[in-house]
Amino acid sequence: MSDLNKKLEEVGLKIPHILLPRKGTDLTKFSCIAADQFTQDLSYWNKVKEYVGDNISTYNLIYPEAEMEYELNINKEKFDEAIEKKIKEINGNMNDYLSSDAFYDVGECFTYVERQVGNEIRRGLVVAIDLEEYDYNIGAKSLMRATERTVVERLKVRKKIRKNATIDLPHIMVLINDKEDKLFSAVSENIDSEMKLYDFNLMFDSGNIKGYKILDKTLIEKIADILLELKLNANDGFLYAVGDGNHSLAAAKDVYEETGRGRYALIELVNIYDRGLKFYPIHRLVMGITEEEFKKTTGIDPYNPPPLQDLQIILDKYNYKIDYIHGKEECINIAKENNCVAIVYDTFSADTLFDDVIKHGALCRKSFSMGRAIDKRFYLEAQKIY
Repeated sequence: MSDLNKKLEEVGLKIPHILLPRKGTDLTKFSCIAADQFTQDLSYWNKVKEYVGDNISTYNLIYPEAEMEYELNINKEKFDEAIEKKIKEINGNMNDYLSSDAFYDVGECFTYVERQVGNEIRRGLVVAIDLEEYDYNIGAKSLMRATERTVVERLKVRKKIRKNATIDLPHIMVLINDKEDKLFSAVSENIDSEMKLYDFNLMFDSGNIKGYKILDKTLIEKIADILLELKLNANDGFLYAVGDGNHSLAAAKDVYEETGRGRYALIELVNIYDRGLKFYPIHRLVMGITEEEFKKTTGIDPYNPPPLQDLQIILDKYNYKIDYIHGKEECINIAKENNCVAIVYDTFSADTLFDDVIKHGALCRKSFSMGRAIDKRFYLEAQKIY
């Protein structure tokens, strides 16, 4: 094993073999947002379907949760049958794309990504991460951990898709705790236009994205050295925190352990302190109860709630029906319209995220959001699953 590969192994990484859509593909139509976004907005996904049409697109390789939920509502008795049909279609599309040369082979490389988010640029690094270094269980001591509690029931369909999948498409964003910005400063200052792989606008006003191919072994070794330094200084050996896409990564982990396929999963590394990465609290809408009843039953003042991690324990104890709302004003307005309870938070501090995960084992589900829905990662880079 070379010194470089040994260093990468020590930080749980591998240089992936990247696939991108073949030359001439409409990249705006090819690249679509993560399947776990706009889960209550089927109209968004209908718009995606119409916009994509017959073009090559990652939309044909995923199962949007909004569509899954719709299928469950209209066809509950035959839901499992419908799911199996959809999964077979997705896996078939993957095989068709590979056999028809819908992708071209970029080769072994990292990809440096610059994503426009509002007026800022969010920087990322697409790498392959070793699933043997990842543990999504509460209280894990692994190199890579989930930030929020994993709902095992949500893995079922994802695992079925992954089991026979031949293409790995990431929407997973993994955070590093790099307050001095050593990694992306080193990467960005070594990027030039000759390394550019793509530069286009994402669909529906979701911003521009640029990608650069990193082949230079000296730069890759520098990346490895910086990550080794971050690992050395990491509290509790906690180097990587899964910010977005944890359930997809958890499904990949389970399938790897069950089948031995797909040990290295594609993800995008992002610095938790990146100026283009915004953290927002996710608010709670407690259904089927008035503010007065809620306060009397729980002793909680909805206008002065305890810290979220403590609140969620109480909400779970009473088994309330809860909707998780991203917008503060939206949450308050829905509560007024339905005479139920809005519990909102003004901010979410990312500074203590790593320490909070260590302290609590994992944060409760839906503790925070990394950016607005349209700021989430779009599917683009791919690799074959072996």
